[in-house]
Amino acid sequence: MSKSAAEIKKLFLDFFASKGHSIVPSSSLIPSGDPTLLFTTAGMVQFKPLFTGAVELPYTRATSSQKCLRTTDLENVGKTERHCTFFEMLGNFSFGDYFKEDAILYALEFSLKYLEFPLEQIWITVYQDDDEAIELWVNAGIPREKIVKLGKEDNFWGPAGDSGACGPCSELYLDRGVSKGYEGCGKKESCKPGCSCDRFLEYWNLVFNQFNQDTSGVLHPLKQTGIDTGSGLERVALLVQNVDTVYETDQMQKIIRRIEELSGKKYEAELKPAFRVLTDHSRSVCFAIADGILPDKTGRGYVIRRLVRRANLFARKLGITEAFLYKLVSTISEEYKDSYPELSQKKDFIQNIIHGEEKLFLHTLEIGLSQMESMILSYGDNKVFSGKDSFKLYGTYGFPFEMTKEILLDKGFNVDEKGFQSELEKDRELSRESWKGKKASYLSKLEKLDQTNFLGYESLKGNGKILSILSNEKLVEKISKETEAVLILDSTSFYGESGGQIGDKGYISSKNGALFQVLDTQKENDIILHIGKVLSGEFSSNEIVETEVEEDRRKLLTFHHSGTHLLNGALRAILGTHVSQKASLVSDEYLRFDFSHPKSIDEEELSIIERRVNDAIEKRIDTSTNVLPIEDAKKTGAIAFFDEKYGDKVRVVRMGEYSTEFCGGCHVKNTGDIQYFLITKESSPGAGNRRIEAVSGPKVIEFFQLEFQKISLQKDELNLKLKEVNLKLINDKIDSPELIQEKFQTQGSKAVNHYRQVLKNLRETIHLKKQEWNEAKKQEQGNATKALLASKDSILNQKISLGKFDVFRNKFNNERIESLKEFGDSIKNSYPKSVLYFENKNEDNTTILLMAGKEALSLGVNCNSVLKEILLILDGKGGGKPDLAQGSTKKMEKLEEAYQTFTKKLVSI
Repeated sequence: MSKSAAEIKKLFLDFFASKGHSIVPSSSLIPSGDPTLLFTTAGMVQFKPLFTGAVELPYTRATSSQKCLRTTDLENVGKTERHCTFFEMLGNFSFGDYFKEDAILYALEFSLKYLEFPLEQIWITVYQDDDEAIELWVNAGIPREKIVKLGKEDNFWGPAGDSGACGPCSELYLDRGVSKGYEGCGKKESCKPGCSCDRFLEYWNLVFNQFNQDTSGVLHPLKQTGIDTGSGLERVALLVQNVDTVYETDQMQKIIRRIEELSGKKYEAELKPAFRVLTDHSRSVCFAIADGILPDKTGRGYVIRRLVRRANLFARKLGITEAFLYKLVSTISEEYKDSYPELSQKKDFIQNIIHGEEKLFLHTLEIGLSQMESMILSYGDNKVFSGKDSFKLYGTYGFPFEMTKEILLDKGFNVDEKGFQSELEKDRELSRESWKGKKASYLSKLEKLDQTNFLGYESLKGNGKILSILSNEKLVEKISKETEAVLILDSTSFYGESGGQIGDKGYISSKNGALFQVLDTQKENDIILHIGKVLSGEFSSNEIVETEVEEDRRKLLTFHHSGTHLLNGALRAILGTHVSQKASLVSDEYLRFDFSHPKSIDEEELSIIERRVNDAIEKRIDTSTNVLPIEDAKKTGAIAFFDEKYGDKVRVVRMGEYSTEFCGGCHVKNTGDIQYFLITKESSPGAGNRRIEAVSGPKVIEFFQLEFQKISLQKDELNLKLKEVNLKLINDKIDSPELIQEKFQTQGSKAVNHYRQVLKNLRETIHLKKQEWNEAKKQEQGNATKALLASKDSILNQKISLGKFDVFRNKFNNERIESLKEFGDSIKNSYPKSVLYFENKNEDNTTILLMAGKEALSLGVNCNSVLKEILLILDGKGGGKPDLAQGSTKKMEKLEEAYQTFTKKLVSI
């Protein structure tokens, strides 16, 4: 019976553990401390600082199974046998320990003994100039005729990102037989690795790190050579299980079987690409969200949004037109529960995020696809799809440009990418224009209209008659699909931006099936303007339409608006009645409140203010609203907003003893609906004023989930540096997103105080640990250097003259290299013609450190060149510069011979 993917992974990690490697857990898909990478794309990413010598080594050998995400070949996912966006990378790593020979022997031993690959089917590729690797492979048992030289593009491995460790590589391939080649190969029996056919499948890449590439692309010798290998678990499983594609391996098949159950379709023939896309993208999205990468408009979040939308597009090929991807989360979390328990812990959170993202896109997907087909028909024989049309699909229907491009390429079209970027920039410029500049033009045409009847206090749906249509700053009688316009109705459920609350979004539809997407709602002179685009059909003046506000977004707006009122009341109760609102913003993401106050608010006061708001929430007070004559309203003691103009009648919103204000905005029916309230920031927008930013409802949970994710990443980075520091205190306090959500559901707003304190303690702990480590390292190095300097005279007394130079040789035990370098600098300053030869013996090896003074350099000494000759004798590794070079060896018995070579070299200069 063939091995499962999980069994292969365990065999790999256990094998390298038996060879002295530390098993290191997978790091997050968000690269820690590396802004050059969008995602973790390889096993070596978390080890980059160890290769470059940026941190002290916690171990010299490591092995891992790293979760990775790559989207460089996204369009091929679903079409080929092996392309995936998410995969696990098996790897073994050496940091100044073993090098080429051992890496080659390990790879071949595991391939033959544990993967049980026949030797006669294994082929090797090497970098064209790496003759050393060829001989090592031959000595290991690979026939010379099965070793193929390839160029830099294939067998010289660059860094992960725009800088880092790199070097030549060797790749292992398995010959799957002539039948796996295809007709276009043309080589058949003579085919070799490097051919683009599927006969030879690369399953392991051994990178021999010798260089560090800087951000300008220049290669520098590494302080220590290293090994970085990568073996895709899914590919290895394909070969071990002897199946045709990675999608037929055991883990993938479990997801495919679930898709079959839910869709009623079979994984066969022309439906296979759709199954593969759903299988792959569901894994990628699950793992990404579990690591705190949420769908968004930019950056990493944009990639995740793109994957969700691409999956929904392919789901239609299985007849699925509703939200679907979120239904696969349970299967994935169950399959990976042993290796990645965070998926099970965060299952509900992941499902909710994916489901919400799918609903957001599916509303317009069908219409967008129909619109694309209409566009295609208009092109005739022209096969270049314009940037303008691509942008319409992007801006109106949410089609990522890359998705549009992929669909059209399948239909034989090229896409004008420059044209799309030009349209995108034009749109950005238009968005920068002030709405106020347009309002005057619009409203001058609407003077005779009565105020809009707002229905949205009671219902998010309603009927209204179109009174006016504005398009291109003109009054028109009719608009059709793709037209940008402003609709004015006699009645609407949409709230127009005012009183700090931003406008609603949603849809307006007609009985004949026409659909208008409302992207913003503004208000002027009590007239509500619905700003958006026609997605389908036509709209005419005097037509009766239905308005439908985006429900989830409106709920968040009410949470934040009512939270703002309670905050204002708490500020006045705690700080004093001099507090007066100066400005506010109520959005679906957060609230911002500016008010008069002469000084900053300390942490204790903020905590009391926040507690008072949460007290009001916990008491579940009904919100009362009354429309009263202005004078009667004033008698209620209601607070009027800054510089607000009020009519003869005003709306008074009251939340018990906690808040009474004039307000026309949207609010919760009961304070308990807000759920939770959290102050996230206190600052000053200007002299004499303060600003508080806060979140309410589910946004509070999201805030803590994301903050704990950041803490977890900081902890991982800290753990990399502090191998001897006990991080149990930090680990014990980091709750999973699912646990955070559970605590809020069971403890209510009390969880706010709990998590605020936990977060504070965690930040302080991490800060102190970093400080302790920095101070300890400084102290340790300082003490070591002082001790060396104390012995300086005895070392100076051992000076010998060799030719033109003053030579200082000394043997040390377990000294810090940095301290030796500082000590060496002090000698060089006293003896400009000095050449230093230091041997520093550790448990496993001896480090050779060569240093040269200024005059010695001018006389022709080159430490790097001398070291290379020494290392040939010692069979060691290392390198450096003319004034300083460093290497290491395990052949202690040849140290004296190496020193004699050193002296002969100096005498000959």
